[in-house]
Amino acid sequence: MTDNSALSMIDANIPVKKFGKPVIQTGSTTRMDFGSTPLPPVWIKEGTPSARSIPLAKAEDNNLSCGLWDCQAGKFTFIFGCDEIVHILEGEVIIEEQGATYTLKVGDVAFFPQGLETVWTVPKYVKKFAVFRSVRDSLIDKMYIKAKKLIKKMMGKK
Repeated sequence: MTDNSALSMIDANIPVKKFGKPVIQTGSTTRMDFGSTPLPPVWIKEGTPSARSIPLAKAEDNNLSCGLWDCQAGKFTFIFGCDEIVHILEGEVIIEEQGATYTLKVGDVAFFPQGLETVWTVPKYVKKFAVFRSVRDSLIDKMYIKAKKLIKKMMGKK
């Protein structure tokens, strides 16, 4: 099986970009200056989970970013607004999704696609590092979808 991941695609012919200024952003997973990030009250199922977060870095196009998030004990629904990769730094969380249950502990990594509805149970506390990727339709995709709807409308189909 061929591995086509970014990790296997390193080669000597990568074109070099000239940025004109330093662009590397740095952050630390040891930061604790979080801001409150309340969960929607309708998501909370048990307890009083208190969530907080802090952004660490963001791509210029805003489609890729990373940050820290933590939460105290509780059980709640969580619906992902973008693709997210998490790395558990402290504590643990039990996640339910369509009949499957996952327990993520320190060192574990997981991927959650945009739009996924899950139920999170935080027994005591959890802190995660997360990478966020916005999933946006390209202009061509949007034009295709609009054209398809227009053609259907013109043909009298819903």
